[in-house]
Amino acid sequence: MTSRVWPIRRLVAVIGTLALGAATFGCAVPPPEIPPQLPLAATRIPLAITADSLFWRTLRAGDYEGIPRALSTLQAAYLQNPADAQTAAHVGFLHAWRIAERSRMAQNSPLITDDAILARRYFDQSESHAPSYDARIHGFDAVFRMIEGDIHRDPELWADGLSHGREAITAWPEFNWFTIGYVLSAKPDTSAYFREALEMQWKTVDACGRTKVDRANPTAEIALGALRMESDPLRKRACTNTWIAPHNMEGFFLNMGDMLVKSGNWRTAQKVYLLARGAQGVEGYSTWPFQDVLDARVRDAEQNVPAFRRDNGLLMFGSKFSCSACHQTVVR
Repeated sequence: MTSRVWPIRRLVAVIGTLALGAATFGCAVPPPEIPPQLPLAATRIPLAITADSLFWRTLRAGDYEGIPRALSTLQAAYLQNPADAQTAAHVGFLHAWRIAERSRMAQNSPLITDDAILARRYFDQSESHAPSYDARIHGFDAVFRMIEGDIHRDPELWADGLSHGREAITAWPEFNWFTIGYVLSAKPDTSAYFREALEMQWKTVDACGRTKVDRANPTAEIALGALRMESDPLRKRACTNTWIAPHNMEGFFLNMGDMLVKSGNWRTAQKVYLLARGAQGVEGYSTWPFQDVLDARVRDAEQNVPAFRRDNGLLMFGSKFSCSACHQTVVR
């Protein structure tokens, strides 16, 4: 019990120390000393395991309203062991989820932008303490540098984020073509960055299918056929449905279809949307909670062209399911 209460007491003490120091001296104070009992080794504490379980239950249920509870538990674990890269990453992911699906909120607040800054900070922390290089976290860290650059209208920070993103793509292209391209999908349809982002999605399909997909007539058999025999663990993690992302494939093709609609190529978009249904032959499209969204996308593809160009909030990237489309398994 003591180990769980301690971080809150310590946090109160830290806040009090900082406030007193600022009021007395009008300047920053040194960070408080870390008590000897604070675990900084890579060994995971029991509370971190509990927090992990809550994180996954919340995400897989699409329980956006449950983010504060899960975040509180994760941050309590983090305060006990800031060297735990996995806990830091999960804190970052919850902040990322909260800002990504902010359209769920009854009333938006400018304060939501703090989640982007915190997501990047915790991804930084996860990278610095990871036992080995993780291109996945590198990619997420990169996109939140870009998002933070947009928030602060800081082109240098945005360019730094894109540079990091390109490094992450080099390290794990099948995963990070999507990650970096996803955030670039918000750029105007006439932008070179948007066109590059769409090209990244086609490259992902080619790489995952181990073939050159016909871009005018993509079919599930060609695009997904190779995945049935895939043995490479990195390719399987990025290209198929997994425990971590139970509807990774469906979400990927929903987003790619949205990007094609935004580009004006709505007829091909309809075919790409239908590749999500093709995923049922691999992992289980029938359990995906967003089948109705896909059906509407196919039906309304042509009329969505001007709408998607006008309002990024209508794309998967700006939607209420921008993360849940891949991770949610429970219909709410």
